[in-house]
Amino acid sequence: MGNTAVEGFVRSLIGGAVGDEVIKEVVRIGYAVVSVVIYGVASMMRGGNGIRLSIVVSLSKVFRAGFMRDVFEALIASQGDGDDAVDAAGIVAETFLLKTLYGNEESLSRPSFLNPIEVNHDVYMAVYEDVRDYVMGFEDRNNLAFGLLGNVLSILLTVIMLLLIIGMCQGVRSRGYPDGVRDFLNYALTQNTHMALSEMLSTSP
Repeated sequence: MGNTAVEGFVRSLIGGAVGDEVIKEVVRIGYAVVSVVIYGVASMMRGGNGIRLSIVVSLSKVFRAGFMRDVFEALIASQGDGDDAVDAAGIVAETFLLKTLYGNEESLSRPSFLNPIEVNHDVYMAVYEDVRDYVMGFEDRNNLAFGLLGNVLSILLTVIMLLLIIGMCQGVRSRGYPDGVRDFLNYALTQNTHMALSEMLSTSP
């Protein structure tokens, strides 16, 4: 995955004070997290679980409750109010409740540098089309079918991807690189996911 429109969006959020390597790293991390979610869903499905439960469990393992609340708010506030967007919001709400009731995780406050950002429709569509292509390609490569929830998953991952990019960029602007990225990911990702992601990215080219 990767898209020049996405990199341009990252550049506009961070500003001109950082190099291309930081911009590419922010995009790389965002797509890596999306991949982790999809692989988690696939693993649950191969274990005999339904697609909806698989998405909920994967999200609950990857993200903290506070970030799930942010995703829900973004889905509800978005103009894409079709049935798939509503269903995506419902899945996130289930995940948030699951984590709130049974997650037993420390409560982290939202970083002070996070502020709402209006995302241009062209940027949203660029990310959505990239994510959707990845989801469909994943189904073909792994002989797996997400069925009717395939587009719901794509919408959900698109919003997650955008919020990850916005959070990391605002962290970099506020606290520099790599501290700003680390501080945001500490808020968004569970500790196990953050550690696994760091190891995965450090060993990949």
